[in-house]
Amino acid sequence: MTRPIKKIFAVSLTQKKKYKGYAVYNGEQLVFQLISPIKGPFSEWRDPLIKEIEMRKKKGFIVFVEEHTDHIARHATQFFFEHVDPEEKRINYYMALDWYFSLDNMGNLILPTESQNHAIRENKIDRQQDEKGRTKYIIDWERFTGAQRTILLCVMAAVGVNPVSGNYLKEFFDGLDDGIAHYDDPWKSFKAVTTGYDIAKSQELDKAKRNAYINRTGRHNNGQAEPI
Repeated sequence: MTRPIKKIFAVSLTQKKKYKGYAVYNGEQLVFQLISPIKGPFSEWRDPLIKEIEMRKKKGFIVFVEEHTDHIARHATQFFFEHVDPEEKRINYYMALDWYFSLDNMGNLILPTESQNHAIRENKIDRQQDEKGRTKYIIDWERFTGAQRTILLCVMAAVGVNPVSGNYLKEFFDGLDDGIAHYDDPWKSFKAVTTGYDIAKSQELDKAKRNAYINRTGRHNNGQAEPI
């Protein structure tokens, strides 16, 4: 059975030098097509980048954005390497490097020739074991360049991590009709169709449900989310 091809667009905006990257993943190989710097002042690239994100989404791309604010990330899936995965209880940095080195050591992470200098060298990173025997990486995370962070964003998008953003939840519930009460618990639905959903966003989920209920009925629900 042929696995679906994932088309990925990732943007890292947290470093002084900002980057965007394009990759495809067939379930085995992650092939990068281009890793490109984003140049110029924010006012020059903001609107073109938002337009590209919207265009890529319409074409079926998975779009991950790393940003301290949400000026750009609100249009995509916002990802934070510093956050802790709710199931693994490890920060996303560790999981991203786990997957990166796993793909790379099997020869399944393929960078363009002109981007080889952005590769993350395993021998440059110290490792230790945590109390559960899992790898933790001893490194100054700020040493990762915007290009390297973009590569790691593509890795996380490829392996199926799908953090649920507050903006996504708001759009989701705002789009439901008055039959909202007939839906099952959304966490069960999300877990059934996504991987690595972010349970830490449950408070935002409740807030989105309350806002959706108030917008439709004009009534408050005593601080409780309307059941669905």
